[in-house]
Amino acid sequence: MNKPVVLGQFQLEHRTIEVTGREGNTVWLMRIYPDPPMALGCVVELDTDTPRLRLYRAEWPEQLRQEAKQQAATIWKNTHNIHSDAT
Repeated sequence: MNKPVVLGQFQLEHRTIEVTGREGNTVWLMRIYPDPPMALGCVVELDTDTPRLRLYRAEWPEQLRQEAKQQAATIWKNTHNIHSDAT
């Protein structure tokens, strides 16, 4: 089984969020700062016009949810484009 690969990270207010993924159209979000690290959820359907954010426990206002989806989708697309260009 392949381990998830770190695709990138972004800031969301005071949080540093790490984006990991494997092949496919889903990425996982992990808060790496502040401590302790915590799995936050995932963004699915990244290859569509309407990716969906699924949070495990966190309750975020709509604005933060949209920003997290957008940041994760941008990281995924940039990584996906790099891999597509290499083939």
